[in-house]
Amino acid sequence: MNRREVATLLGAASAVDPKVPQPDPDVLTMWAAILDDVPAKVAADAVRAHYRHHAGTIMPADIVEHWRIARRDAAERRQRAELTARPRRLDDTALHAIRAGIARVTAALAAARGIDLTHAETDADARRTWLAVPCPYCDARPNNRCAGPGGRPLARSPAHPARLDLAFAATTTQGDR
Repeated sequence: MNRREVATLLGAASAVDPKVPQPDPDVLTMWAAILDDVPAKVAADAVRAHYRHHAGTIMPADIVEHWRIARRDAAERRQRAELTARPRRLDDTALHAIRAGIARVTAALAAARGIDLTHAETDADARRTWLAVPCPYCDARPNNRCAGPGGRPLARSPAHPARLDLAFAATTTQGDR
């Protein structure tokens, strides 16, 4: 803000609060130096917001704080917009890397537990694909979560054991082809 904008701002604020300093040259110089990076519209919004919620006299720090919060909120909105604009699908390379990592973890866990590696991989595939099959226990359709009493999604497991068994059988059948 420049001296002229500060004078306008102080004039508007003094219409609401008689304790606002009169715009003499020293006051204008100091306020303009403190508010040099704050846009005039934001400063006017800060004065309006301040007197809507506070009875005390506005100070330059109040306006600077309002400007800092406005910039932070704008940056968060921009970042949120960028994140939502990004495609949510992973490319084939990323999916392959994820699946390879899952396979390595599955193999390590199977070796540590003394489980047959083929069975462990098939079981992991079934757990990844359980949403693709309907649940024979609660009649959840494909791509819908299993529900417990009262229709709420299960909290302790991803699906009913019958659905996981069906997914395991479907994965085993696909692997035999």
